[in-house]
Amino acid sequence: MMKKSEVFFIIRSFILWRVALFFVAYLAIYFIPIFGASFPYYDRVLEITHLPNWIWGFGNFDGVHYLRIAQDGYVAAFSQAFFPLFPLLIRTIASFIPKNAMLDTAIYTDPAFFYSGLILANSIFLAALFVFYKLIRLDFTKLEAKRSIVFLLVFPTSFYFGSVYTESLFLLFTVASIYFVRKRSFILSGVFVSLATLTRIFGALLIIVYLIEVVRNKSKNKFLPALGLMIAPLGILAYTLYLKANFGDPLYFLTVQPMFGAERSSGQIILLPQVMYRYLKIFLATNISTLPFWNAMLEALFTIVPLVILVLFLKKMRFSYWFFCVSALILPTLTGTFSSMPRYALMAFLMIPYLANIVRNKKNFFILASILGVLAVILTTLFIRGYWVA
Repeated sequence: MMKKSEVFFIIRSFILWRVALFFVAYLAIYFIPIFGASFPYYDRVLEITHLPNWIWGFGNFDGVHYLRIAQDGYVAAFSQAFFPLFPLLIRTIASFIPKNAMLDTAIYTDPAFFYSGLILANSIFLAALFVFYKLIRLDFTKLEAKRSIVFLLVFPTSFYFGSVYTESLFLLFTVASIYFVRKRSFILSGVFVSLATLTRIFGALLIIVYLIEVVRNKSKNKFLPALGLMIAPLGILAYTLYLKANFGDPLYFLTVQPMFGAERSSGQIILLPQVMYRYLKIFLATNISTLPFWNAMLEALFTIVPLVILVLFLKKMRFSYWFFCVSALILPTLTGTFSSMPRYALMAFLMIPYLANIVRNKKNFFILASILGVLAVILTTLFIRGYWVA
């Protein structure tokens, strides 16, 4: 059982983080007066809420797709790239919120869906912080666990946890599945793995994590681990069957990826050195004073830096954790780009406790947390004002 002081620490940290995000978002318009509008439907999905930008901005970019799916289902072309569980949960919560009967839902998305998505993402993130803390405490001290929570909250793209994105839901299912398999609750672990695979494609990695932990546990009871393993892939299996029945392609979520303009390839595997070479050419050919140059720099740094840290942590980290982090970082690059890597880097969160273990000195902890926090302010500001971050 967690002590009251630990519970209060997590709740207090979450509230401070959420208030800070809204504060940064509120000030964003003063730093970037012109809204970037570099994604479609924001006027039909977000502005229609009649909330200020510092609130509806947390539904920018992919958020509008999840909200449209929540209201209309997979009617928009290529929306099948977004897995169904998160919009389904938004739809469920929105069913309890009164709708605007005068709104033309053929054009606009009812504000009830945005309210539901924002409440859902933040509530789930708070729950995920508790489970993450309990998972860390299996191997680390209370101080290291608390510092890990701080590092996660000040991570430069942590605002995605509080946005209408799948990040918070996937975090909850990931830490819960690992926590329960380590506690030998194999059925519960399998259920959470299955839910993760219904949330994001990267949930499939947790099936391998589950197997690694089962082997390490050396449980005498073989039936329960086997049953958990059979449950684990049911989520993604259900989605592929749905896609086959309705769109004729069980892997449609993969084949539509290039349609989103991120220069992704779904027909061939492009290795990491090739992608790095491509980005080197971008740096040499792009004006350093332009936004595309700095977008490319951001994407490259959020790929290379975590991978370098993971290489250094190879012998230090629990192997299942290391495997998940490395795989989650490398798999997106096989499509030929580092696009969205500042957001995907959040999936390397299992290395955070090991980082907290190294940064024991209070001064060094403060310096690192401050650097991450400054970057978080900059990227949150850009995101809220409609400029591409990830």
